[in-house]
Amino acid sequence: MINAKHVVVNAFRSERVIITVEVDGRRCKIFQVFFGRDHSLFVNFPYFRHRIGLLAATTVPGNGQSTFHVDLAKSGKVASHLVKYSHHPDGRAHFSQDGKVRTEIKRQSMRLDDQSGHMFSAIIQGPAAFDEAHPVKDTGTSPKRTVLTFTFQIAPQAIKIIGRWFNSPVQLFGDNNLPLRVGPNVSMMRPDGHQQIGYLVASPYDNAQHILFLTCESVPSLSEEPELLIFYGGFDPPEVMNDTTKEAGFLGFSYPAHDAENLKQTRGTIDFVKP
Repeated sequence: MINAKHVVVNAFRSERVIITVEVDGRRCKIFQVFFGRDHSLFVNFPYFRHRIGLLAATTVPGNGQSTFHVDLAKSGKVASHLVKYSHHPDGRAHFSQDGKVRTEIKRQSMRLDDQSGHMFSAIIQGPAAFDEAHPVKDTGTSPKRTVLTFTFQIAPQAIKIIGRWFNSPVQLFGDNNLPLRVGPNVSMMRPDGHQQIGYLVASPYDNAQHILFLTCESVPSLSEEPELLIFYGGFDPPEVMNDTTKEAGFLGFSYPAHDAENLKQTRGTIDFVKP
């Protein structure tokens, strides 16, 4: 058995990592990942052309059902800007955008030191609704900026990008399959037998102990909406999220928000208004 202390973990360690998706020869920018000096994790979404969305701290019922529908309009509020997701070391998680969106959609999630596994998911429909990546500027790796691309040979109905958080390569591979050297590109076998390609990303700052494992896959369409951006994260602990008898909480957003003006009147807005 290989001791995890002797495993060399190579990850993309840049001040900012840009995630892009290539479909039918067109490459578009989906979101950014970056870290704070206190090791906070940030996921920023500046590239979607629909700017009005619905954001909520919500729950799923503990009714024993393994599938559920979440209506963000019941507890959510409207934002007229794209937002950034923040997850701090003490577990505070929230949506915000400096000078544009107030930090009102928030909840207490897991401490980053205790987190293991699913951290967040982003689902998109209509990649053409995202800014196109520049063929030269949006390539390569450097300490300042790294661009990572997931490529689809066949256009999917929808695309799901998953971020998983680990403190050790053992949590990612298990004791029996632990290689001597890990990353930054990772190929893993999914439970359904399909090979999955992913990237390891980590903070560029000193004493970074955590690994963010990013994967991408095609999924069935979520709605008839041709262009869609959905995000969810800030979960309760796995023992709560995986127990269908317990109510579980998380953060989520959906862009675009239809009937936004009526929702602003009934649910309110988190847009920042200067005094």
